[in-house]
Amino acid sequence: MQILPGLYSLGDSSGGYVRAYLIDDGNGLILIDTLLDKSGKLVMEELAKVGKKPSDLKAIIHTHAHQSHMGGLAALKKATGARVYSHAWEADIVAGRKKVQVPPTTTLWPQKPLKIYYLQVAFVLGLGVPPPCEVDENLKDGDHVGPLTVMGAPGHTPGSLSFYWPEKKALIAGDIVVTWPEVALGWPQITLDNKQNRESVGKLCDMVHAEVLCVGHGDPIIRGASDTMRDLVAGRPTKPDIAKS
Repeated sequence: MQILPGLYSLGDSSGGYVRAYLIDDGNGLILIDTLLDKSGKLVMEELAKVGKKPSDLKAIIHTHAHQSHMGGLAALKKATGARVYSHAWEADIVAGRKKVQVPPTTTLWPQKPLKIYYLQVAFVLGLGVPPPCEVDENLKDGDHVGPLTVMGAPGHTPGSLSFYWPEKKALIAGDIVVTWPEVALGWPQITLDNKQNRESVGKLCDMVHAEVLCVGHGDPIIRGASDTMRDLVAGRPTKPDIAKS
């Protein structure tokens, strides 16, 4: 789905309606996250739909190293030759040298939202770990990749990153906000520090004026994104304009 010229959303109902995003600013493609599917098929199909070759993909960036977001990484790096980027804290998880950290309060006991219970179980038991892949370059707050400004957003994980495209007023946020199964500050049982996550969302909506918010799970918010983020941080009801895939 094209959200804006040069900004595409990829995904399906698997992995909790997980989403990845393709950036095309005319200077080589950037992919943010790689979905749950280990084959990379959905991403390769999207490249073909927009008239691009695998070699046109120059960079693959990860918002964080959870299973549903990095399934296709190894296959896509092999197929495209793209450089892989992540935060340093996440890099050893991506490379398979460190396990995903589970919050101490998260067990096999069901927690809300109940629609993601199957993901909670997989998270706790360490199921569905994708093939390892080495990271080529670590990113930190204030770095740039193509037209994107890297913004640290710890809380969901210590190394969670968001990416702002000023020209498009678009924030690709990872899992610090979700729109499925409801609009919320992420999923509490899969977030290591919910207080810090809330603080990160508050910081981001004060630092940037985002109209579009691309989330890790669910379809993007296409208008008034910063206002929606402020509502969530303040605990106010919010009814954002969400794209329909």
